[in-house]
Amino acid sequence: MTVRVRLNAIEKRYGPVVANDGVSCEADAGEIHAILGENGAGKTTLMRILAGLERPDSGAIEIDGKATTFRNPKDAMRAGIGMVHQHLSLIPALTVAENLALGSQDYSGRNPTAWVRIVRERANALGFDIRAEAPVWQLSMGERQRVEVFRLLFHGARILVLDEPTSILSPLEAEQLFSQLRQFASRGNTVFLVTHKVKHAKAVADRVTVLRRGRSVATADIHGVSESELAELMVGKSGVFQNGARIPRSEVAGGVLLRLENVGVKSIACPSGVNDVSLQVREGDVLGIAGVSSSGQDEIVAAITGTAPHSGTITWSQPDAPRAFIPSDRTGVGVALSLSVKDNLSLRNYGRTEFRSGPILNTKRLGDAARELIAQYAIQTDTPDAPIATLSGGNIQKVILARELSREPQMIIAENPTAGLDLATTILIQKELSKHAARGAGVILVSEDLDELLALCDRIIVMHDGHVAGTFAVSEDELPRIAAAMTGITIPHGARQMETSENRSAARATSGAHVVSR
Repeated sequence: MTVRVRLNAIEKRYGPVVANDGVSCEADAGEIHAILGENGAGKTTLMRILAGLERPDSGAIEIDGKATTFRNPKDAMRAGIGMVHQHLSLIPALTVAENLALGSQDYSGRNPTAWVRIVRERANALGFDIRAEAPVWQLSMGERQRVEVFRLLFHGARILVLDEPTSILSPLEAEQLFSQLRQFASRGNTVFLVTHKVKHAKAVADRVTVLRRGRSVATADIHGVSESELAELMVGKSGVFQNGARIPRSEVAGGVLLRLENVGVKSIACPSGVNDVSLQVREGDVLGIAGVSSSGQDEIVAAITGTAPHSGTITWSQPDAPRAFIPSDRTGVGVALSLSVKDNLSLRNYGRTEFRSGPILNTKRLGDAARELIAQYAIQTDTPDAPIATLSGGNIQKVILARELSREPQMIIAENPTAGLDLATTILIQKELSKHAARGAGVILVSEDLDELLALCDRIIVMHDGHVAGTFAVSEDELPRIAAAMTGITIPHGARQMETSENRSAARATSGAHVVSR
């Protein structure tokens, strides 16, 4: 087979964040190549580089054996590369034909009727069922995505990149998309399918490259690797247990603080919403909620924090006890950017009697308390009166942590609390959560970082497509089943994964390795 696309040692950084760390992969003419990995693994960044939307810091791109540099998406499109993004870009108020006319040189000088006829003829030739005269707002999500794919083929794409294309599709629509991709590849074209769904990679891809934390850990023939092996490669063998790094905590057995019974929430991030979720949190319990992004975690947090209506029942043992919420959106939800560091630290104190003299706030006590928290949590700020918008992301997170935990809450809900933070701040946050659990607080930790969940939690609930895919004890023996559940696979108790020295080393690798190549 002819190598159509080769990405060699691609590196991309955004400040201290390494998105791609020497990633290499290649795809042949006629191949569907899956790029598989958890959220944050670097999949989309790699494909945005191929599509000309980002420029790599180092590394090389070859198209048909020729080194290529893309300055922008137009350069990539001239090379025959088109990308369908996770968030579709059609204009709802326009018809399909009108959307296809935007930016098209073929439209120049044609009347609308002739243009509709051209769209229909090309759609029929490419095997696409396109309603050319229908307004986009009338189309289903599957139809809209078909239009996005067709638009790229209409403009001559022979290398197609699809970023999480099945996240908005029903099973039937996903299979229809796969059929069209197979037809497209059968004509000698190339497809890159970016996904975190192992089943979908297995269903349609010829080969797969697995990314983990910005690195390529394996490339395999899709028929030579099992679903459970791919799931383990995505998540990896946890360094927590290998290095003995589980955070110690004296166990506190206590009563139930929070109980959810058959809770359902309409869609916020998960397309299907969540259904029939039951769980409980006890005193001193750290319950982890795992899953790839938009699997139902947002909906559960919204129900618990009271920001979304729900069905079923949520019962608090002490409804008036203080609770802490550390949201994933630090600047949009966690702080008030227009206020100072001191004012943000004081937001939970305005109603407390120790900070008031009758109806009047005691600003001196508020200021003293803020300065104590700044020192205790090593918040880097020139003055407590500095605008919080001038702080780094890590220091903003310390402000949120200090404010929420200073009241010694009975329950803590922490949503991706260490995402994007440096090691020192990550360790601080993890130790604080563990410390509060040790004194008897209940903690719900939502995280896409499995190592973090394993380091802190007593139990882990895995969410997948809006339902609980499993509840697991924290042990190394459960890792394959946790990893599989995150991708929608069920491994029965006692089942053993097929292991080879190659995939064991790939799962632990700190640099790229090939399991199977052709």
